Amino acid sequence: MSDTYLDFVRLPPGDRSLAGTMQEGRDLMFAELSGVDMTGTDFYWASFHDANLSGAVLRDCDLRGAMLHGANLEGADLRGASLGLDNLGGTTELHGANLKGADLRGADVSGAEFIGACLTGADLRGVRALECLPDRPTRLSGADLTGAKLEGVDLSGVTYDDATRWPNGFDPEKAGLVKRAQKQRAGNPAQPAKS
Repeated sequence: MSDTYLDFVRLPPGDRSLAGTMQEGRDLMFAELSGVDMTGTDFYWASFHDANLSGAVLRDCDLRGAMLHGANLEGADLRGASLGLDNLGGTTELHGANLKGADLRGADVSGAEFIGACLTGADLRGVRALECLPDRPTRLSGADLTGAKLEGVDLSGVTYDDATRWPNGFDPEKAGLVKRAQKQRAGNPAQPAKS
């Protein structure tokens, strides 16, 4: 058995070497990109599992089909980013991602999965979450949107469940969201299934 060396991407805050470049399908798992300016970069189908993108500038980036499981996007600037469905109907997955205080104004999140994501204090004003395909709605199951700014956002057709937390006074039914029952694990109906 041989030792494997993993070369993780690490760039200093303020670095712009990735801005406007083609990074389609790039493996950026565990990358350290805190405070890095990646404005306009094509990250179509890139993998950011457990990457640190806190305070990063991802304005106008193409993140369609990207995997951001467990990524730290706290305070990131995602204004105008494309986080919606890719050309094949695949989704952008932000399962368990930290988007606390992130700025998503004007982003396209149509079909994105924010399952178990932290969106506390995130700015979602002007976000587009239109249902493009009937079986691929934007999913907020188990997401925490406490203190999120949702003024003027059309969330019609977006799905959520009992574990989803909302800003004070927000009524998801009045906003047109669709409540889904939590999936249960086989053999133990008391535990919800992991997504």
